[in-house]
Amino acid sequence: MSSESTGLVLVLVGYDKFAATEPEVAQRVLDIYAGQARHALLFGRRLICLVQTDDPGIAFSPVGATPVTWNDAEWLNSSREID
Repeated sequence: MSSESTGLVLVLVGYDKFAATEPEVAQRVLDIYAGQARHALLFGRRLICLVQTDDPGIAFSPVGATPVTWNDAEWLNSSREID
């Protein structure tokens, strides 16, 4: 981030494809982003990482000790067409 910016938003599209081939690395990448987001806050900046997936059943372990959740519109399995 530049010194003039107040934040950065990262959008990871199709993360399920990466996670399917490299699950441990995908988890670690999310942990790194979570740590960097906390670090940015120390300097009055924001780092937000949005992860898009086409896999309605994808799940991750907690990232940076925080559970990974679906957005409100897709929180229920039935909203993601999962029985």
